[in-house]
Amino acid sequence: MTQSSERSTRLELPYIQGNQAQKHITHNEALRTLDAIVQLSVLDRLSAPPATPDEGDRWIVGPGASDAFAGREGQIAAREDGAWRFHAPRPGWLAWSVAEAGLLGWDGTAWQAVAAPPETLDQLGIATGADSENRLAVASDAVLLTHAGGGMRLKLNKGAASETASLLWQSDWSGRAEIGLSGDDDLRVKVSADGGSWRDALVVTAADGRVRFPSGVDGITDPAFGAGGAVTAAYIASRGGDLVTNGTGSLGTGYNIPAGMTADGSETPDLPAAFVYRGHLGADLVAAERVPVDPNRVYAASCLVFQDDIAGDWSAFGDGNRHKQAIGFEGFDADGLAILPHHHMRWANGGTDSLTTLAAPLAPGDMEIVLTDGTGWNDAGGADHARGVVIYGYRNAAGRTYSHYSRLTAFDLFDAAGVDRVAGRITLKTAFPASLANPDDPGGVWPVGTPLANTDSGAVFKAAIMPWSVLPGADAWYRCANHIGGIDRSGRNRFDNFAPGTASVRMLWQANFSNRPGGDGGFPDTGSDHAVRFAGPSLRAQPLAATKPRADGSVGMKVPAWDYDSGGFWLSEAVPGVTPV
Repeated sequence: MTQSSERSTRLELPYIQGNQAQKHITHNEALRTLDAIVQLSVLDRLSAPPATPDEGDRWIVGPGASDAFAGREGQIAAREDGAWRFHAPRPGWLAWSVAEAGLLGWDGTAWQAVAAPPETLDQLGIATGADSENRLAVASDAVLLTHAGGGMRLKLNKGAASETASLLWQSDWSGRAEIGLSGDDDLRVKVSADGGSWRDALVVTAADGRVRFPSGVDGITDPAFGAGGAVTAAYIASRGGDLVTNGTGSLGTGYNIPAGMTADGSETPDLPAAFVYRGHLGADLVAAERVPVDPNRVYAASCLVFQDDIAGDWSAFGDGNRHKQAIGFEGFDADGLAILPHHHMRWANGGTDSLTTLAAPLAPGDMEIVLTDGTGWNDAGGADHARGVVIYGYRNAAGRTYSHYSRLTAFDLFDAAGVDRVAGRITLKTAFPASLANPDDPGGVWPVGTPLANTDSGAVFKAAIMPWSVLPGADAWYRCANHIGGIDRSGRNRFDNFAPGTASVRMLWQANFSNRPGGDGGFPDTGSDHAVRFAGPSLRAQPLAATKPRADGSVGMKVPAWDYDSGGFWLSEAVPGVTPV
């Protein structure tokens, strides 16, 4: 459009010309035009003039215009001073239609309804791009969602329990933390160090609202108290001053009692519950908790035992339908590793201990061990464990070495023919293994003077309370008791001394030891339902005991023996005892 010297470009408002007379007429005409089309609102679209228009009314002239509107299609018809004045729209003009209750826009050809903002959008990006997965994307230093005068709730809804509804925190686009419902309806708080492996830190179960901390909790107790979970008052009470948790059965769930036993309150020696084992000999039954001990001290150990009577003719058997039971302890070192017999037991040839020292350096790959004294070594053959070597140079996690405990052991290293006891030379079947190398030497070489021995093996646990013995009668409670204490350095695995290296113990039962399918060694097969009951397993420090090392390296114990009538006591040798309850 060319610029006119008499009218404005867009609205065609008349200009006041130089030396023009009656300038107010031109000015007023311009004002009338502005009044007509600025903040434009029309009553409706009409193809013919209304019969009784009001001053100031504005209409859009519709198609097929007639009468005074003829030839004015699409223009704005404004009623001014009792006559019609028409204004031709320009592309982009907007007019509000009262009749249509909407905004209309002139596109150069026709008036089109201007669409209202949509109630829904397929996707929206604010300062960043959105996509089909992230349909709403915002790049901002902060995002605020605030209330509208009351409360505020952010809702995350998933389609099914197996789906996920959560808040995910990322670091450089890699997941690090997540809170929500992930794969089920339990609330989970989980974290990841790499965006791939996730650990549940907190789980709130939807069914009952209970809270779990699968990865553990720190900060509840002083770190100086050590690792492990916090305990409840009921847990503490269940010990009753004893070192064995839930020995009385007061927790009622069988906690710290092996899975092979069942808590039962129907037959007990006046305790909340006994623990029942039924059937033939099975796997060792081991308590869950390790009890820290001082192996230099003496402990009183006991357990109440009840062998169910069972119908049948058992007269052909010396103990009737009663079976051997074994109750005692298995030991663990300061690192929590189980102590096995060959870690401390030593072969003794003709009563002579095989413990000796190296007379020449020993390195991985050597085919011969040279001993200071080979008198006690095995030159008669036998089992693999009797033809092995234990080297006393093992260090635990704290760097400590032991004089009579080592995990540097290997079996079947030599044959009987390879043992020269007189010369103190052991010819090996294969090269000395790298698994026994000296960890303190770059070449793994053990120096002259290193202590070592010929391995031996025996029972894994110390059956101190009831050493594979039979109760005096059935259907009655008996207290089986003994003492355990001192460190056994004899290499013979005494059941009433702790093994070298012991820092903690767990109670262990071999229940119905002689009840085996088809019978065993003079004992009958009493079936898969024959019950033996255990109650009140106990381990307590015995402060009044006296100990004395024996010549063979074991430890003798004398413990208090009480006389009720006189009120006095004396010290006597510790021996297993069985008394009726």
